[in-house]
Amino acid sequence: MWHCPLCKSSIALNATPIRCENNHSFDKAKSGYVNLLPVQFKKSKLPGDDKEMVKARREFHQLNTYKPLKDRLVELVDILLSETSTENNLHEGVSKQVLSVYDAGCGEGSYLDAIVQGLSFKGFSIEAAGSDISKIAVELAAKAYKQAQFVVASSFDLPLKDNTHNVVMQVFAPGSNDEYQRVLKNEGLLVTVDPAPKHLFELKKLVYDTPRLHQVNDEPRSGFTRVHDEEFSFPIKFESEDHRLALIKMTPFYWKLPQGKIESIVTSLDCVTADFHIQLWRKEASVVNGKVESR
Repeated sequence: MWHCPLCKSSIALNATPIRCENNHSFDKAKSGYVNLLPVQFKKSKLPGDDKEMVKARREFHQLNTYKPLKDRLVELVDILLSETSTENNLHEGVSKQVLSVYDAGCGEGSYLDAIVQGLSFKGFSIEAAGSDISKIAVELAAKAYKQAQFVVASSFDLPLKDNTHNVVMQVFAPGSNDEYQRVLKNEGLLVTVDPAPKHLFELKKLVYDTPRLHQVNDEPRSGFTRVHDEEFSFPIKFESEDHRLALIKMTPFYWKLPQGKIESIVTSLDCVTADFHIQLWRKEASVVNGKVESR
């Protein structure tokens, strides 16, 4: 499943020491994650989100505020995996297989955990892993979700072998279409989630004089067929000031606005709209010498 980020040869993360055939070695932290981002590939000393931002996101997700989104993602992936099973006449169903699920840009791990728990409840056997460029986020994910393997890595250079995964997720994160196409199996699913036009618009109105709607990206993806496209919305009604603050701390606004402005927003904000653009893409079968490769 894994390959060395330096030479692309196979590497086993459960080995001791972790070393590829070309003698490139990598350390496993006490929490279980492995750093597969070589220092020469870093663009800063501590790339990715910092400790306070990551901690804020964990606190927010522990309140289950985005549970409807997570439940919807589980529902959609379940439906499309089942459709693939039926189309390929796999009468015993994909639930009999071990599904490899990867979260590219996993942050502190909440979305991957929700997918693993949801699909496991529906009868799937899951092999889960995720990566993020933020070492702090990956460490928090590894400590909390022991059922998955987490690594520090760039989403633009995934440390994965070709054609190894059934599902890849990209939730509120940048990434590489070429990398997703490379690591997914034929007919594998790519799940992308981005802000839809009215996402947190009530909050933006308290921050900006002339707030703008989010722009939706409807561009096609090379090598993929879009099999699902929807805007999924629900209201968030706050139960306390701590709940309001948890949301604000998860956004860039908290780190850019003066404290007085933040306190004013916390007092004024009663309800916001959660608005998401969910797309699912199926990797197109590869063609070699005029023939479709075996799946």
